[in-house]
Amino acid sequence: MDFRESSGRVLSQEDTSVEAGFSNFIYIDRNYDSNLVLRRIFSLARKLQFRSLLVEQIDGADCKLLDEENEQLAVRKSAFKGSIVHRLSFFKNAKGTHPNADDFLGYVIYKRDFFSDVASPTVHIFESVTRPFRQKAQNNFIEPLRKYRVNTCIGAFEVEGVLYAQQNALTFVCAHVALRTVLASVLPAGDVSYRVLNDLVGVDHKTRQLGGLGPVDFEKIFSHFGLHFQKSIHEPSQNLILPTDYQRDLYGLIESGVPAILGFELGSPQTAGAVPQRHAIPVIGHTFNEDTWLPQADQAYFGGRLAYYPSENWLSTFVIHDDNFGPYLCLPRHFLKKDNFRLLYGIKKQHTEFSAVQAEAFAFDCFLAIAKHMSAGGEWFVRFSSFAIRNWLVLRTMLVEKAQYLGHLRLLRDWEGNPLQQSAISEIETLLPDSFWMIEASAPELFASSRRKFGEILLNKDKPLSSGFELIIAARLPGLMALAESGKLRVEKISLVGHSSLFTYS
Repeated sequence: MDFRESSGRVLSQEDTSVEAGFSNFIYIDRNYDSNLVLRRIFSLARKLQFRSLLVEQIDGADCKLLDEENEQLAVRKSAFKGSIVHRLSFFKNAKGTHPNADDFLGYVIYKRDFFSDVASPTVHIFESVTRPFRQKAQNNFIEPLRKYRVNTCIGAFEVEGVLYAQQNALTFVCAHVALRTVLASVLPAGDVSYRVLNDLVGVDHKTRQLGGLGPVDFEKIFSHFGLHFQKSIHEPSQNLILPTDYQRDLYGLIESGVPAILGFELGSPQTAGAVPQRHAIPVIGHTFNEDTWLPQADQAYFGGRLAYYPSENWLSTFVIHDDNFGPYLCLPRHFLKKDNFRLLYGIKKQHTEFSAVQAEAFAFDCFLAIAKHMSAGGEWFVRFSSFAIRNWLVLRTMLVEKAQYLGHLRLLRDWEGNPLQQSAISEIETLLPDSFWMIEASAPELFASSRRKFGEILLNKDKPLSSGFELIIAARLPGLMALAESGKLRVEKISLVGHSSLFTYS
């Protein structure tokens, strides 16, 4: 059993309301070692309006995972004596009232490890899941959310979020916790233990002690779980130069609804000759700034070379977990420079022959050709053509599955409320593979303010980029649908003649 399903022994129930005078700072100073990360999590709970706290102790007899973790610690360090684990659960309901399903806001597993050679225990957040405070209504887009069931002493509850974890620096480090967050988001089981990760890369704390994980280790783990991935590695000592800005690749990965791992080198060490340290963090989403100046100013004032606006230009920050500081933090776009960047691994739901960045560039050429050589009539197709020819299109690229896209088509309505006719949906359904690249075309005003688009083009992800025209599966634009048929595009009129909503995962 893991820490979520294990039964616990109630230690206390706290009234955490402002009216009761509860102070996060005082409570954590007195009970939880003035822990910095726990303060962050309590602050998130306060934003979510928590009013009560359930504290339970979990023992090894009730949790197989705890025994497993402690066995590993004893192998790693003979001075290990034991541990104390508390599960803290946050609720919106007042103390003394029974919580409803919606009252559960999340939980924290706080672990103290005791060693005979040090006076004070070492502490860390073994795991935590809380609801993200900011969501789509606040321009935060965190797609790899999943539900976790927690079996507390007052009932079983579910919370939807992204698993956060903190290293203990003995049996697992930052790379392990970044991997755990990413894998928990995509594996059917929703989690994986550090023992499993270490076994996969040959870390037994005897013949191979933990000194960090490298690309070979990451790829062994991904391969074991049958996961496809895209990587970028930048090592000055190997004279590797990235062909693209890694942040565009990162955005292309997370926009497809999956997390990524970002590795970077810390600032220059203070001691001469010392090896610079490195850190890895999971990237789980991004924020959106609909009023940003950058996209149009870059092209108009500073000679931006692209003939369209990548939707990434409206990205304000990446949403990350950092095991040193806490969950749901924002990393400003362009803050982490290429000089410090070392490694990027993005999980992909399926294998692709080319990246999102490459798909987007190819799709622009397709949109431009359609604008110049096809016509559906109607004011919105004319607007699309005008924006394409003037290099004003906004393009957004993601890897989508057949069922997701068909569901999107069925819900679409143009600005006058017209749906796409069922016959057109049926025709495109027969052409679709299980998954493919979808590149949406919009205008700056439509994309940023209304979250709407002219339409999209679908590309075959399984053929090499050199296949050219054969990559096109279909295109849909105001009043027009083009379908690949016998090496040509068959064009027909459709009832959706205006702009429509952007694709979303939920």
